[in-house]
Amino acid sequence: MMAVFALPADAEELPQEIQSILDSGGITLQDTLSTTFSDLLDKLIGWIPDALHQPWEMTRRANLFLLISCGISLLAGHSSWKKCLDAVCVLGFGTLCLSSMMELVDQVAITAKTCQAYLTGFVPVYSGVALLAGQTAGATVYSNLFYAMSAFLSIAIEKILLPILQIYFCFSVSAAIWNDSGLGEAANLFARCFSGLLKCCGAVFSLILGLQNVLAGCSDHAALRLGKNAVSAAVPIVGNVAAAAMSSVAAAVHLLKGSLALAAVAALAAAFVPVLLQCSLYWLAFSSTGIVAAAGGQKQCSQICKLFGEGARLCGAVLMLYFFMVILSTMLLLLGGNGGT
Repeated sequence: MMAVFALPADAEELPQEIQSILDSGGITLQDTLSTTFSDLLDKLIGWIPDALHQPWEMTRRANLFLLISCGISLLAGHSSWKKCLDAVCVLGFGTLCLSSMMELVDQVAITAKTCQAYLTGFVPVYSGVALLAGQTAGATVYSNLFYAMSAFLSIAIEKILLPILQIYFCFSVSAAIWNDSGLGEAANLFARCFSGLLKCCGAVFSLILGLQNVLAGCSDHAALRLGKNAVSAAVPIVGNVAAAAMSSVAAAVHLLKGSLALAAVAALAAAFVPVLLQCSLYWLAFSSTGIVAAAGGQKQCSQICKLFGEGARLCGAVLMLYFFMVILSTMLLLLGGNGGT
């Protein structure tokens, strides 16, 4: 896997589409260091209307549709057309909700792809700074193992996980339309298995990255100590001065490394937080709409809301897995070299 996704060591320039992302006025190191709490609060307030718009529109249209469906059901009474009309109403409600969830899935895929493009530019820079700090093994793990895992997970999200979620949404609508309890239970089982799979993936990635970074940190620490002792023993006076200078340079590089990590966390959070907030709002929207549907006697529509709310939660869990792995690996490399100064 590392051979497939590893960064080329002699690459002189990034691909044009990635370079355009990095040059498009995103969050830079200077912007991050000069950002105050009020600036972050203003940005958060600016994100809220955009994140609220789509879930609010879906909730408004879904509740209006439920109101119309209840009216049609009351007018139909107990006539022979009632079942047919109810089926049409459920189909319309499922189509309305399905279109919103497909848009959410597309946004999750775009977010993962954008963040992977950002990592393509950030990983070589951060690994280079780690090399300057004496973290040879840690930089190798970060630029090879972590980059391979992040690329693999990004492709898996776009090509496997999100298409499976799209199938789950369509399956959920079918279960509600046909009013089949077996299909509904199968959809619930799928959601639980999918959630358990994400948790297992997070545990495996954390274990692998944690062990590799601990071993790399021990190796780098021992190598740096050995280098200082060798320089100190070579020339009694000048060697001690050179060893102290090495410690001062390493401390300065660690400060730069921490600033770069802070900038990366801020940039990735700016991409992830709005979509994660939207997933949470969709879950709240479907939960409230499901209560309205159940109160109006629309049990099939309530079942759709329940399954789609679980699907929105799974979309957020997929993003959280990717975000957690990126932050964990970056923080491990940042903290792994502190013992060597």
